[in-house]
Amino acid sequence: MARPGWTKWVKRALKALVGLLVLWAVERHIVRTWHDLRERGHSVHVDPVWMVAGGALYVAGLSLFGVFYGRILKASKSPVAYTPALRAYLISHLGKYVPGKAMVVVMRAGLLSSYGARPATAAFATLYETLTMMAAGGFVAALGFALRPVPPLNLSIREHVIPVPLLLLSLGLGVGFWLLVEPRVFPRLSKLASMPFPGVGPEALPAFSQRLLAEGMLWSIAGWVLLGLSQVAVIRAIVPGGPALAFWPLVVASVALATVAGFAVAIFPGGLVVREGVLFATLAPVVGTDLAVVSALALRLTWVVAELAIAAVLSVVRPPLPRPADL
Repeated sequence: MARPGWTKWVKRALKALVGLLVLWAVERHIVRTWHDLRERGHSVHVDPVWMVAGGALYVAGLSLFGVFYGRILKASKSPVAYTPALRAYLISHLGKYVPGKAMVVVMRAGLLSSYGARPATAAFATLYETLTMMAAGGFVAALGFALRPVPPLNLSIREHVIPVPLLLLSLGLGVGFWLLVEPRVFPRLSKLASMPFPGVGPEALPAFSQRLLAEGMLWSIAGWVLLGLSQVAVIRAIVPGGPALAFWPLVVASVALATVAGFAVAIFPGGLVVREGVLFATLAPVVGTDLAVVSALALRLTWVVAELAIAAVLSVVRPPLPRPADL
């Protein structure tokens, strides 16, 4: 039965509204970051080649996470080819700048519906990939801080200052997120999460297994290393010669912990404030306090511009739709 013509216009209007909302949130984020960066680093010389390298490393790291996202969808009853899965993964990252983080799921489900993925499956795959990514990030950060120890992070709670060892904090976050994605635990959590939504049953869940989790950890660890090297490139763009090789594990650990902590404290869009705060503290031993602030802000600007650029390209380059017989 053919759908009424007005439904197509409604869908187009909704897609346009989502797109405008995302672009508005990204624009606000860029303007705010650029303003902060100019205030902090007005006398800093920036090498654009290394900034571009930082953006390219970031997109490469995201792509490894996206491959695992495609692997999760492959393990479902509505599998999707890797190319559209990776495309949806990269484009939808812009949605994290909309407060609440739900826009990522909305965008990903919308981009994959034409390729046969059930919205609920795309949502569960998003949650599983994200939690696995965070678990790997915690472990990567713990290893980095073990190789290159730094002073504890002082947290102010009311009138008390509590020193928090970064190695223990990272390890605790890694273990906590890993327990959530354990194949015997995550399906039960998903069942609880799907209860309020009618028509979402066990068939919407991918087939979770220890092998899938192991694959996810490997892809995610490699992704975190590239994200950390993105920060190394950004520092090199600001500081001639960049950080010494011996400090690279610390930089990688700093980026991983900052991002995981930003996700754990989901009050701010895209980990805003929390991520920068951790980076300020952990990068200070590498480049000094002032340049640590500038490096963290430059990294955020580099990442959001890279996300915007790859999303613009992939919005034009679209994989062919599957034939009806393939759905």
